[in-house]
Amino acid sequence: MSVRAATRRLIEAGHAYDAFYRGHLANHLPMALVALEGLGASDSELSRYARRYAGQLEPLRPPQSAIARGEEGHGLGQADAFPAWLARFENEIDARGSARVLNDWVDRLFPGVSGGAFHGAIRVAYAVEAGSAAELAHALAYWAAAWQPLGDAPVFAGSLAPAEVLARIAADPAFAGRRPAGSNIAERTAAAADDAALRAQVGTTDPGQVHLDALSQAALRAFAGSGDFTALHMVTGVHAARALLAYSANADRAAAHLWQALAAAFAGAGSPRLGGWADDAGGDEDWIVLRERAARCEDEHDVKLAYTCWREWQRTGDDLYRRAASARLRHAIEETT
Repeated sequence: MSVRAATRRLIEAGHAYDAFYRGHLANHLPMALVALEGLGASDSELSRYARRYAGQLEPLRPPQSAIARGEEGHGLGQADAFPAWLARFENEIDARGSARVLNDWVDRLFPGVSGGAFHGAIRVAYAVEAGSAAELAHALAYWAAAWQPLGDAPVFAGSLAPAEVLARIAADPAFAGRRPAGSNIAERTAAAADDAALRAQVGTTDPGQVHLDALSQAALRAFAGSGDFTALHMVTGVHAARALLAYSANADRAAAHLWQALAAAFAGAGSPRLGGWADDAGGDEDWIVLRERAARCEDEHDVKLAYTCWREWQRTGDDLYRRAASARLRHAIEETT
């Protein structure tokens, strides 16, 4: 699957801008454009969105150094290294092609899947969908620069599904409402991952349940039960992982790192209480209405969440995706009126 030529041109025109702005914030423009096209936005609507969004971005920095083969560890997780990573990936993709570079790098980067609040993995997945080698170089460079390892994944030796583990964490007074220190999602996720008590909770997962279908259900129920902003990133992060694991030589290991990151992100958000947020706030709009509404949204998170839910609903038929998208879009309308 790939986007329209006009959308690809907008994405690649956006390469005049850096992957980061205002310090740590992620440039969502290429991801939003892919999602908006998928939701049905026209070329003129996409152009309008790109012009508005670009106003907050910062120019692409020139590389100050090179990342040589065998010395990649020096630049991983370093935002300042983004231009150097970009030059590295542009050269690799030009020499070897997109698929072979993805085969080489997906497994290397998955231990840092939570980097940039999952946006590294999300941007790479959307670049694959866009069919743009130029965007793939920018996306991989962003993931490498935002990379955030959480250590070895816990040993899974229990009997619970991931959704059940998150429900137990949310009900545990040691975690419920207790958000660890950190100025953003990534920092709080890293802080939570260091908690031995959380690792013990995650260790109660049934190892046979550490796969994408179970992880997508856990993420969906966490968001639909709470409406939490971090849980929104969990939903879009798992959707991205589904596209990326096609390039993994060890999908089980990648899924283990993803589950570790999802649980840490949830705890980093303060383990929000899980109730019926999507049922309480969601309407009975069908996907035609929801896609039209989402395609007019200005907030990139609303756009990507609606697109993810639309695609996952197509795959699974689970109506909770529709209700979750409806609830998020309804809240977005209320916040702007």
